[in-house]
Order: sequence, then C-alpha cells, then structure tokens
Amino acid sequence: MIETIKSFFNKGHERTIRAKKNVFYSLILKGLGLLIGFAYFPLSLAYLSDEKFGLFLTLASIIDWFAELNIGIGNGLRNKLGESIAEGNDLKARTYISTAYTALAGIFSGVLIVFVCVNFFLPWAVWLGADEVGMQDELALLAVFMMAALAIRFVSSLIYEVFYTLQKSAFVNVFNFLTKLLFLILLIVIINTTEESLLLFGAAKTLTFAFVPLAVGFIYFRGRFYTFRPSFKLAKWDFLKDIFTLGIQFFAIKLAMLVIHKTNNFLISGFVSPAEVPPYEAAFKYLSIFLIFFLLLTDQLWAANVEAYKKQELDWMRKTIEQTIKIWLGTVVLCGIMVAISPWVYQLWLGDELQISMSMTIIVAVSILLTTWVNLFNLVLNGTGKIRLQMYAWIVASLLNIPVSIFFATKLNMGTNGIILGTVVCLLPLAILSPIQVFKILNQQEKGIWGK
Repeated sequence: MIETIKSFFNKGHERTIRAKKNVFYSLILKGLGLLIGFAYFPLSLAYLSDEKFGLFLTLASIIDWFAELNIGIGNGLRNKLGESIAEGNDLKARTYISTAYTALAGIFSGVLIVFVCVNFFLPWAVWLGADEVGMQDELALLAVFMMAALAIRFVSSLIYEVFYTLQKSAFVNVFNFLTKLLFLILLIVIINTTEESLLLFGAAKTLTFAFVPLAVGFIYFRGRFYTFRPSFKLAKWDFLKDIFTLGIQFFAIKLAMLVIHKTNNFLISGFVSPAEVPPYEAAFKYLSIFLIFFLLLTDQLWAANVEAYKKQELDWMRKTIEQTIKIWLGTVVLCGIMVAISPWVYQLWLGDELQISMSMTIIVAVSILLTTWVNLFNLVLNGTGKIRLQMYAWIVASLLNIPVSIFFATKLNMGTNGIILGTVVCLLPLAILSPIQVFKILNQQEKGIWGK
C-alpha cells in the first residue's frame, strides 16, 4: 500500500510530480483550515447576534471589493514572473516583483486616503440594513479598520505570487492555516474576556489576515527569496506596462467575478434580510470544500501551464486537463452525498442556531459545481494568457447577475434562493465557452477571438 502511494506521487513528468505533492499537502492544510473555519463559525454566532454577524459578513464582502483595485497586478505578475524564471533571468524576475510592489503600494495608499476621507459620510447602517439604533459610528469605524488591514494584507500578499510561480503552493496554504489558527486563538480569548463587540471581533479577524503575509515577506525576502527581493529603485514603467497589459484583463475578470460571487451577501441583506446572510454563508462554507479544492489546483497548475505553454508542451497540458475533468466528475458525486446528509451535518455543527433549507443547500451546490467547472478550464486559459474571450463573457455575466438575482428574489418571491439562482443562470454561458476555447488552443485551432 505504501509503495503504491509512493509510486503515485513519483510517477510522471517532473512538473506533474511537483503538482501532485503540492496539491496533496495543500489539501491536508486546507482540511485543517476548514476544521478551524467550522469551529469559529459557531463561536462567532455565540459571541455576536445573528444580525451583527450578518452585518460583519456583508461589510467584509463590500470591503473585499477594494482588493480588486490592484488592476490585476498580482495575476499579471504571476505570468510574467513565470516566464522570466523559465528563461532563467533572475534580474528580470526581481524587476517585475519590484515594479508590482511599488505599483500596489501606491494604489492602495491613495485608495486608503480617499476612503478615510469619505468613509464617515457613508450611510453604512442604511446600506447594510442595520436595525439596531446607533450602529452607524461603530460600522464606520470598523470599515476604516478593515480597509487599512486589507491594504496591508493585499500589498504584502504579493510574496505569495512568488511561491505560486515556483509551483510551491503548499507553502501558501501553510501560511493561510497559521492565519486561521491565530484568529481562532484570538476569538477564544475575546469570547472569554469581553462582552459582545462587533468592532473587537472585526479587529481580531482583519489584524491576523494582515499580519501573517507581512511577516512572511520580511522573512523570505531576507532569506530564501533574497534573489527576488523587491527594491523601489528597480521599479520600471515598461515592466509595469507588461504586467498591466495582461493584468487589466485579469482585473476586468476579477471585478466581474466579484459582482457575481461577492454581491450575494449584500443582495440578501438588502432585499431579503441581514439575518438571512448567516444561513447562506453556512451552506456555502459547508460545500465550499469543492471550490477550495479546485482553487488549489488552479494555484498550482496555473504557473505549471505558464511554463508548459512557454515550452510548447501541449501534450502535458492535454493530459492534465483530461485528468482534472475526471476529478471534477468525482466531486459531483461527493457533492451529491454531502447535500443528502446536510440536515444531519447542520444539526451536529450548528444545533438550532440556524435553519437552512434543503432547497438552499441544493442551489448553493449547483452554483459551486458550476464555478469549479469554469475554473478548471480557466487554469489553462490563464496560463496561456489568452483570456480576452473569457473577459468578455465574465463582463456580460456580471452585468446580468444583479438584475436577474433581484428579479428572482423579489418578482418571483424566491428570496435568498432566487439570488443564488441568479448566479447559476449567469454562469451558464461561461460553462459552455471556456471548454470550447481550451479545446481549440490545445489543438492549435484558435483563430480570431478564440486565440486572444
């Protein structure tokens, strides 16, 4: 048995072996991280009321929107850095890293200054549907704190792009696991030493997610990644244009993804009720293991596809996508089983704290499976840099998502289920176009828009 396992992990192309090991270790770490996530969800509900926890989740979704103001620099960096390393040009790689850090630091400094200036004039309580009197000031202060922590986190997280490019995604998952563990420890301390405080809860969450990547950057750029250490003196406008040309397309895609995937909490809070956000989040968290798994594959195989396409190793890319499709079919079966046993799992996990309908669980499952189907083809498209068609499709889907979701929720009286169903409907065109384009690229038949 042990020899069979060893044979599996040591069989195949060097790139494939590296991917297997990193995905395996990442799965273990993600599994441990999920257990921590499952632990602090009921703890959060015990510390905060349903409404306050819903307000925090909704505000977090809105703040996360600002993370996309990097204009796709992180994603553009991953491709350009991968190409530079494949060429063996360390100085070029360091220049790309320096340029990306300088650009992101400038962008988020400006955004943070503007945000602080206008924040206290924004009607957060009204936007989030807060029922409790006097929550405006607390929400506004929390928004500033969360935005500042996000700015630190997002700039410092560029270090993770180096790990992804070197096809060492498991390291990133080690750091993410430590982040969640640190928050769990802080949450337990807060629960046992303080009374209910939305501000304190938000501070603990955002502080941990900002501190860890900052510490990782200081340690690794002074050690193992010293060759790639960023320097403001090395930042170059021409290199920023290289990153930006590809990055702006990634930015458009990520912005569209935000509209589709990150507006649900806001729409549920505004058009249904803030108290309906936690049930949706719980169902999503329960089934998100499949989304997380495919994100792990994307993180590891994106850089691998950059290298393979640069070397025109199309056979490896074909075999990899075929194997990934087989894995996806297996997740469909597992997801069906998880949906079937969900009532018992919810009872064991959350007790009587939340009521989550079977219909909501089914629609969330369909949404996640459809998202993973699209993502498994995107890892090839992202690796080749031929993402213009993908960009157009995501933009159209995002423009339709909010009105379609509101229509289902209000006009058809479907409530929260209608908002989730709106996401499903808008993802269908992408689920058709992405595999067609990948087939054309891997068979060298991409012409016109299919090859851009």
